Amino acid sequence: MNASDLPAVLYVDDDALNLRVFDANFGQKFRIFRCSSPNEALALLEQRRGEIGVVLSDQRMPGMTGVELLERARTIAPDAKRMLVTAYADMQAVIDAVNRGQVTRYFVKPWDRAELLAALEDALKIARLELRIREVEGRMMKSERLATLGQVTAGIAHELMGPVGYLTQNVTSLQRDMQPVVQYVSRHLATDPDDEVSSTIEDLPSLIKDLSDGAGHLREVALGLRTQARGEDLETTADVAEVVSFAVKLARAEVRDRARLSSSGDPVRIIFGPVKLCQVLLNLIVNAAQAMEGTGRTGRIDVRWAATESDVVLSVVDNGCGIPTALQERVFQPLFTTKPVGIGTGLGLSICRELVTQFGGQLRLTSTPGEGTEIELTFRRAPPP
Repeated sequence: MNASDLPAVLYVDDDALNLRVFDANFGQKFRIFRCSSPNEALALLEQRRGEIGVVLSDQRMPGMTGVELLERARTIAPDAKRMLVTAYADMQAVIDAVNRGQVTRYFVKPWDRAELLAALEDALKIARLELRIREVEGRMMKSERLATLGQVTAGIAHELMGPVGYLTQNVTSLQRDMQPVVQYVSRHLATDPDDEVSSTIEDLPSLIKDLSDGAGHLREVALGLRTQARGEDLETTADVAEVVSFAVKLARAEVRDRARLSSSGDPVRIIFGPVKLCQVLLNLIVNAAQAMEGTGRTGRIDVRWAATESDVVLSVVDNGCGIPTALQERVFQPLFTTKPVGIGTGLGLSICRELVTQFGGQLRLTSTPGEGTEIELTFRRAPPP
């Protein structure tokens, strides 16, 4: 943990001399923030949420007493230890505040340096321990949820394999059985033309091929889910143009009413499984489509890629709402999401980055709030066959 990440002390006093004395006594020991008014202190607490481990305030200040300040500070920073410096004349108000749990400790003026130093050190030690406990609890909950997710994933993969098998077999039979039907209908159309039937007959091979490709993709997805649940991974290569084309088709329903989706790039192979690449692209395209909500403008999503001698750089660019700067790293944390309940799981970007880095690639996010986001993926280029 960096020094800047450790809990800090906030000292509030309307007397500038007291602020300087406090800083002279404890500035070398702790990371200190100083405020000369309660409103300034509350604004700082809002801005520095999670950083302040101790709030120490003078009791007598214009506009708001120290007790009132600490009562409001408790709402903003509930984990911070709240201490008060008071005169004997204010003791009853302080004792009442202690009994209500608004103040954890108080000191009578003039405070003793050794006593106050020991109290601050103890309070910050407790704050650091509580911070570590919360971090460990968070990791344990995350691990438990991810382990459960792995079990669910394995079960889904198992359940998918049966229907996918039937679908694949039936598509193969449909391709075989439709050939004589098409030939028969085509002969009759020669003597009895029908534009609607002719159009249907022309579209059938393409429709059946899409159905076959979809069945094949579902099978690969099920196998991929099973492989990931088992912790296995096989290195394969993918044709970027083919996978992008298929991912665009799959995402069409999600994107249709939100944005115009385009793709551009030449055929090139990368060291990355086609199913995994499709999974990554679908996540990124759907995220981009959902980022259009509330922007009030025509959405645009561009998927483009270009190759160098050794790498292929693939970008998904949108003109959506963008991501706040403070959240641009957190969006890659598992289970973190800014979307409403039922919309996001908080796993999409985390899984994307994990899959890409597993294969030696890189994922970089650039976002401007209110303007849009670009996610750039760098893959190793596959050697020529």
